[in-house]
Amino acid sequence: MDNAFPHVTSSRISHLRNGWTGHVLALLAGAAFPAGLAPLDWWWVIVLSAAGLLWLLKDLSPKQAAARAWWYGFGFWGTGVSWVYVSIHYFGGTNLPLSVLLTGAFIGFLALFHALQGYLFSALKLQRFQVVGFPALWVLMEWMRTWFLSGFPWLFAGYGFIDTPLRTLAPISGVMALSFIAVLIAAMLVEFLRLRGGYRLLPVLVVVAIYGGALSLQKYSWTYPDLKDPLKVSIVQGNIAQQLKWDPEQRDNIIHTYTSMTIPLWGETDLVIWPEAAIPVFFSDALPLIEYMDLQAKENGAAFIAGVPFWEPSSTSGRIIFHNSVFSAGQGSGIYHKQKLVPFGEYVPLENWIRGAIPFFDLPMSSFTAGSSNQQPLKAKGFLLAPYICYEIVYPELVRTLGIRSDVLLTISNDAWFGHSLGPLQHFEMARMRALEMGRYLIRSTNTGISAIVDHHGKVVSRLPSFEPGVLTGEVYRTVGTTPYARWGDWPLLTMCAALFLLAGAFGWVSKPKRAQTRLDS
Repeated sequence: MDNAFPHVTSSRISHLRNGWTGHVLALLAGAAFPAGLAPLDWWWVIVLSAAGLLWLLKDLSPKQAAARAWWYGFGFWGTGVSWVYVSIHYFGGTNLPLSVLLTGAFIGFLALFHALQGYLFSALKLQRFQVVGFPALWVLMEWMRTWFLSGFPWLFAGYGFIDTPLRTLAPISGVMALSFIAVLIAAMLVEFLRLRGGYRLLPVLVVVAIYGGALSLQKYSWTYPDLKDPLKVSIVQGNIAQQLKWDPEQRDNIIHTYTSMTIPLWGETDLVIWPEAAIPVFFSDALPLIEYMDLQAKENGAAFIAGVPFWEPSSTSGRIIFHNSVFSAGQGSGIYHKQKLVPFGEYVPLENWIRGAIPFFDLPMSSFTAGSSNQQPLKAKGFLLAPYICYEIVYPELVRTLGIRSDVLLTISNDAWFGHSLGPLQHFEMARMRALEMGRYLIRSTNTGISAIVDHHGKVVSRLPSFEPGVLTGEVYRTVGTTPYARWGDWPLLTMCAALFLLAGAFGWVSKPKRAQTRLDS
């Protein structure tokens, strides 16, 4: 009976897209998206979520599509970066109502990226060629988030596929290539539901071909480890509560925690690593400690790496500037100043206007200056380590630029800011993707977790439990070879997406919609 009246059922389903009902569905579809990422990693939810947005954008004006996509984005970010509330309220000293307001404002701002996506999709009539136009536009919007207003490249669709057969495409074209494939599959799902008869086989064949191609690459490795020359590393996870981190009365206890956990390691390891800002005083004030650790490391044939705040006179203005830094000592050398600073956490935009307005805008160590873009890798026992502090590891191009000149990737962080939220788990998944893209081993040292060693395929070799003090010791290796992504970066993919986007837009404007096909959609 259902097949006898397809237009009745289709029209009822289509009615769900109208008005506020469609907005609510978009909000729910966006809110579901992060379930495809860590910790659940239900990758199929990403496909369904993107397919839901595509279906909900059908036949809308540019203004309507922008509003619809904004609601999708509000759900998307509302669940995906809910950990922002934890940072603002619990560790930023901001009261509950204002914390909710600030979190909502941040989420609403990020949702504007989706609103722009919806507007362009409708205005350029990409619906007529949505199979290529929609995934190309999605990737271009993800790329925009890597640089616009210093960037916030979080929640890329491709991260959800790091443990699926599609992962083999990451060393070739990066995480955004996985995003393109994920959203392409979503568009194919919409096409499957739209088409009738034998035409339904076409999207199925495309998806099968994609997975078949990815599976065929599983036994191929672009890089391989040089097993003759391992570096034995020991990661010290102090598990210092964020409330105590910058308390002057706790400095001696914090330093004692790290030094006492390190003493048994001398003579047993090649490299000792402390996490971001493990030393809770400026480099110049910590010189007695640093000289002691330098001497201990040299006497035991080891290198020592730690995070520390740093100050120096500006080369231009002469005023004092501050950096979030990491240095190498002992049988190692070099210092790196963080380039990508966290807004409000490490610097305050419009500082002269809003500093002191609320406690969150006056956090300890929130006046840092970004380091230069031409810094060198750290050296440790003959290895070159590409250092990234905190969320720098989520910037694919930043990691690639320094990583291609290094033997091993190193990231240090303090994820205590996010508590027991989704943040640390998402952060770790993104770090794993960088190892896969670059074909390099990754060392991750954090204050409260997740501290881990990841191999050149993005697989976790070993890790420490979160929110527990501990030491993780293991081996990392130089890798021989270079991945296509390490060599070429995102530009081949972005060029393809830009071409598809422009072609879909051009053909959308010059072609006429097929009435018969439209009736099947309605």
